[in-house]
Amino acid sequence: MLMTAREKEKFCKLIAAMFSPPEREMSEHIQTGRIHSFLRQYLPAWGSDETLLAGFKAVADPEVYFAEWEREYDRLFSGVGREKASLIESCYKPWTQDPGCQLSFAHGQRLLMGDSALHMTALFQHAGIEVPESSKACPDHLVLEMEFLSALYGRATDREIRQFIIDHLDWIPGLKKELIRFLAQPFYISAIEVLDLFLNRERKRLEIEDHGEKSIP
Repeated sequence: MLMTAREKEKFCKLIAAMFSPPEREMSEHIQTGRIHSFLRQYLPAWGSDETLLAGFKAVADPEVYFAEWEREYDRLFSGVGREKASLIESCYKPWTQDPGCQLSFAHGQRLLMGDSALHMTALFQHAGIEVPESSKACPDHLVLEMEFLSALYGRATDREIRQFIIDHLDWIPGLKKELIRFLAQPFYISAIEVLDLFLNRERKRLEIEDHGEKSIP
């Protein structure tokens, strides 16, 4: 089954919710099997199967599951005093690509507000989107980028969507490596695997369409 543009909007919002701080509504969607049912219908067309969705299977005790999910989010992405798996694009790229920048840390990584953050800020401003005050220090956070991509599927051209994916979502394999290294729970492994698969499929589809060739299904 192929995804419509509307379903791609929904998918991107779903991924944004998965990498946001845990909420009970998302937990309920997992418990009722809605997430699993929504995603599994597309996997054959993406060249995968339901084993990729193992982290979205319902568990016996919803309250225990939600508590464990909160602890896992904190272990992986928040809190202080420990190394974390970052959800911010700037942390996976050189702080700037400007060859004329003389700052000693200019080409270092794991720094906030790099080139990608400045570009995301410009994109938000151009689109008339107000970034929440709490997110202004990291406008290139995965949650914001997926919400922006969702909006693009609703109103942008394929060429604009392709350019955004190329410019701002090429760091997802790096995040996947970090989640594997930190032994993330199955929920986050399934989430990042599904996202990586979706993006790879979209890159191929959009590249073919951009060159005027027959699109892949």
